[in-house]
Formats: sequence, structure tokens, C-alpha cells
Amino acid sequence: MADRAHHPELDADHRADRRTWLMLAAFLTVSFFVEALSDQYDHYRIGQPVIAAPWISQATSHLMIFALTPFITFMLSRFPITGDSWRKALPIHLAATVVFSAAHVLSMVALRKALHLGFLGQAYEFGLADPSIWLYEYRKDVLSYTLIAAIFALNRLVEQRGLEARAAESEASSRQRLTLKSGGRVFLVDAADVIWAKAASNYVEVATPGRTYLARSTLSALEKLLSAAGGSHIRVHRSFLVHGGHISEITPTGDGNVMIRLDTGEQIPGSRGYRGRLPVAASQSGETLP
Repeated sequence: MADRAHHPELDADHRADRRTWLMLAAFLTVSFFVEALSDQYDHYRIGQPVIAAPWISQATSHLMIFALTPFITFMLSRFPITGDSWRKALPIHLAATVVFSAAHVLSMVALRKALHLGFLGQAYEFGLADPSIWLYEYRKDVLSYTLIAAIFALNRLVEQRGLEARAAESEASSRQRLTLKSGGRVFLVDAADVIWAKAASNYVEVATPGRTYLARSTLSALEKLLSAAGGSHIRVHRSFLVHGGHISEITPTGDGNVMIRLDTGEQIPGSRGYRGRLPVAASQSGETLP
């Protein structure tokens, strides 16, 4: 059995989590100082003496949120929220917010009691017997849980996309094949078979002799894969690239742009911004640009 500790997907999640932990620590530190200074200013504004209580209050809350974050990352790993599983995962995460909030409140209050007694020489009362206090804290904790879970999930997604991109580039470089995601399936297409490609919002149309794929990608990412595969493809427009070997005619349109005819009978626009790449294609096709 493969060692799960070194599985690429798990390694990618671990890298993402390390980055997120640093982001979370920085955010909570800034939030702590902002909230504590605001509470201290409120005491000063209404004429109360400036004491350490606001700092203890905010420090214990932020510290326990940070300490309980591994519970959130565990829940994300155990019950990921994906397109296929979100209906089952969301109720579980909703229940987890109740556990998270209860643990946050109880640990925070226990720590405050100890600090108030040790540093201020007085007892601390929170009002745990009041249901409205629990509801008030739960509303805030739901937001904290959601934001932290979203940040960890987003960073994991970014890292996984990077892993997929590197794998696709390796496939293109070693086997001259493109990895295209289309219609919930993955297609492996020989780079040499790509006649032209067109940007289409968050997708790209990839034309081959047999069919046209609508793949979730960008034209720049596809161009990078084709380059890794050693293809003879040329970016001729911000929305188009073509296989140089299929160009049969290049016709200037009089405004600095050109119209490119392919041996398939299709016509592709070429813009002045990419015109510098066309002389090679033109010499291959027997055309001369003015």
C-alpha cells in the first residue's frame, strides 16, 4: 500500500495549510490589537479607568479560536465540501459550528477566570446561565468557523489546481499530450492534433480533426501546455491560437490586422498585437506580409 504521508494530494493540502496557518496567525494578531484597543478606547470615552480587562478578554477569545482551528481543518479533511458532497457535508459542518462555539466559550471563560484572578485579583463572571449569551457568542463563532474554513478550503483548492497544472505540463512535455477537462471528463489529446483554439469566457474551445472540446482552462494555460509539448502553435490574437502547419493564407485587412485562412477552410482573425509572430507562419505557408 502506498505511503499516504507522501501522497501528492495530501502533500499539496499540507503545503496549503502551512500557508493558511501563517495567514490566520497574522490576521488574528491584527484583529486582537484592533479589538483590544477599541475596547480600551470605549472604557476611556465613558470615563472608566483603563485596565487590562479588555486585553485579557480579546486575547483569550483570539487565542482559543487559534487553538481550536485544527478542529476545523479536521472537519474539512473528513467532510470536504465539493460539488458532489456538499449536501451531506453542510449539515455536518453546521453541527460542527455548535461544537466549535461551545468549546470556544467554555475554554475562553475558563482562561479568563484564571487570568482575572491571577492578574487582577478579582473573580470573572461571564453569565453562562443566560441562553442569550450563548446565542450571542454562537452567532460570532459561526462567522469565525465559516471564514476560517473558507480560507483553508480556498488555499487547498489553489494548491490542488497548481498540482494538476504541473501534472498536465509534465504529461505534455513527456508524451506530447494535452490534458483537457470537458463535461466532467478528462480527455488526453495529442498536441499535434490541435488545429486552433479559442478563448470562451472561463473555458477554451479546442478544435481537432475529430471534434471540438470545450475545456475548463484559459488560452494562456493551453498555450503553455502546447509549448511544453513542442507544438507548432502560434498565438495570433488575444482570443485565438492556431497550428502553424494548418495556415494556408494570410490576408492583411488594411487596419493592421490580418485574416488567417486554414487548410480546413476556417478563417481565424489575427490582431496587430500578435502580428510579429506571423512571419514564420507566413513563410511556412508561402505568404508574404507587407
